Amino acid sequence: MIILGIETSSSVCGIGITIKEKLLAELRINISNAHSEKLFQGINILTNEASLKLEEISGVAVSSGPGSFTGLRIGLSAAKGIAYALHIPLFLIPTLDVFANYGLGFGKDICSIIPSIREDIFYSYYREIDRKVKRFSEYKLGKIDEVELDSNKGMFFTGIIDKKLRNKIEKKFSDSEIYFANEFDLSSGYLVAKMGYIKMIEGEPDDIEDSEPLYLRDFDIKMKKL
Repeated sequence: MIILGIETSSSVCGIGITIKEKLLAELRINISNAHSEKLFQGINILTNEASLKLEEISGVAVSSGPGSFTGLRIGLSAAKGIAYALHIPLFLIPTLDVFANYGLGFGKDICSIIPSIREDIFYSYYREIDRKVKRFSEYKLGKIDEVELDSNKGMFFTGIIDKKLRNKIEKKFSDSEIYFANEFDLSSGYLVAKMGYIKMIEGEPDDIEDSEPLYLRDFDIKMKKL
């Protein structure tokens, strides 16, 4: 099974192709406000690099948010179009879940973070169980001051965390054992594709016509329950 993964929830346009869970090709385009222009160019580059025709794709996975309103709409629209044209399944992958997978192997609880506006953040908590990352909280919208951790366990922070946000986290948890992912923006088409394959083998496709991005407004959730 060959899966195409699309990640457009941030300024980075991420595209990945996997055979099952194995990476075949990946591209990250870090140009602001260029998703609509660069996305299909990137897909063409990757399919050529992998010596594939688009018709060989078995399924398409897309990051569903939260994140950039415009970016999410562009990515989902493209994914829907490909899925519809090729008669293949569509898989929506929550962006916070994607980032959380960078915490595998650390043995710590995981907090996945995406900046919103007015210094708000989207965040959620995860835990590694049987070599898989499992979410154990709702998707939340709030301030960094609302983030909590068990001081006896520590925390691995991942997502889109710039220097300013990292400094706030380090100050808040100065007495705790905390870790950070190496890059400040971990947008990855590969991980989206990999998680899409897992949903495919579990038989959990999303509806091509009715699927919408995940938006968090006033702590409300607009998503199909996982």
